[in-house]
Amino acid sequence: MAEKLLEEMIQKINQIMASLDGTIAQINQMRGAINQMSQNFSEQTVAMTENIRLIVEVLKQFRVQSGKSLQELSDDFNHQIKELWDKKAIEAITEEEKKAIEIIRQASKTVADNLYFAQLLNIISSIREETNRIISASQL
Repeated sequence: MAEKLLEEMIQKINQIMASLDGTIAQINQMRGAINQMSQNFSEQTVAMTENIRLIVEVLKQFRVQSGKSLQELSDDFNHQIKELWDKKAIEAITEEEKKAIEIIRQASKTVADNLYFAQLLNIISSIREETNRIISASQL
């Protein structure tokens, strides 16, 4: 009887050990999957950060270049106004035309500012879309 009881205990212990081995294998498999997901997420985060850095750099360059272009236009316009003033031709311009010139100057500045803000909104939208795509991909 004692041998039978001992045999049953050994059998139960072996069953428990087999079950624990299976559980350990599953845990190891899950650890590997988690490590892989973590690695993929890290790679995607680094890639997204680099993309954002490149986008910001391109926008900085575009801002500088568009600023230069607008500055050149403004300088040319101011130069022409100065020439007219120097030639006293500006005296012939009516008050309405002077107001129109001022409105054009203000509109030019407003257009430049709106262009800059539109670019920023476009970047933010692109970053939001990229972030949502990465989050969606990482949740799969």
